[in-house]
Amino acid sequence: MIKNLFILPFDHRKSFFKEIMGIKGKPGPKDVKQASELKNIIFSGVELALTDFSSKKDFAVLVDEQLGLDVIKKAKKEKIALCLPVEKSGQQDFDFEFGKKFAEHIKKIRPDYVKVLIRYNPDNKKINEKQLEKLAELESFRKKSKYPLVLELLVPATRQNLKTCKTENNYDLKLRPGKTIEAIKEIKEKITPDIWKLEGFEKKDWPSIIKSINKKSRIIILGRGEEQARVEKWLKNASAFKEIIGFAIGRTIFEEPLQLYVKGDLTKKEAALYIGLKFSYFVDFWNKLKNEK
Repeated sequence: MIKNLFILPFDHRKSFFKEIMGIKGKPGPKDVKQASELKNIIFSGVELALTDFSSKKDFAVLVDEQLGLDVIKKAKKEKIALCLPVEKSGQQDFDFEFGKKFAEHIKKIRPDYVKVLIRYNPDNKKINEKQLEKLAELESFRKKSKYPLVLELLVPATRQNLKTCKTENNYDLKLRPGKTIEAIKEIKEKITPDIWKLEGFEKKDWPSIIKSINKKSRIIILGRGEEQARVEKWLKNASAFKEIIGFAIGRTIFEEPLQLYVKGDLTKKEAALYIGLKFSYFVDFWNKLKNEK
């Protein structure tokens, strides 16, 4: 069973063009080329970070085939674990990136983990029925292929949830923990993730959430693009539980350095170093928390 897992996720596609590169319309060939270059910079940052640690076995990169094919090849060559997304980017409802051919692409890439992102609020009954059907399709493939699965679960507020709670922060504190438990129970009827990639919670909420997952499954914390202080708080809250084995923090680590590089305020090497240092910081931060328990 996996004891530690630290993922630097940069499988963002539509949001990568918009938020990192500032492109409002449809990206052109030059934009796609630059996006691939930026993903190579992130990977260079990972490589620099890994020089601080004695083993690569606890680390992985999460990158897409569309913009990160060069990175995929490099990760395989350097024997850094690869996590491949299967969902279509920028969709509110889960669908496969390559439709019915999703399995062909997984077999072609041969990743160490398959990852699926699903936005799932239990109140959205009709939407969830279709999403669960697609998860069942993925599980059918997995049972035959045996690829380990990372399931990233986001539980966004509905309009009624926000009406009840008034603010997103109140929703996070009051309703999201319970909605997450409901979502996990419904999802695991269709698919059995090896790793649940979950949002951060207060320490008091974790025992009930952990109880809701499969006994052999483990949890990592996602960063949600939040400021460093908030991510640190989530990690502190999560570190007390043995079932939580690490994190997948992306934009919190790479967004600022890449934006500075795009503006011309950092060189390629400086941006990679910045990313590497931030990734190493979070790994050291987590390990220190765990060692204090």
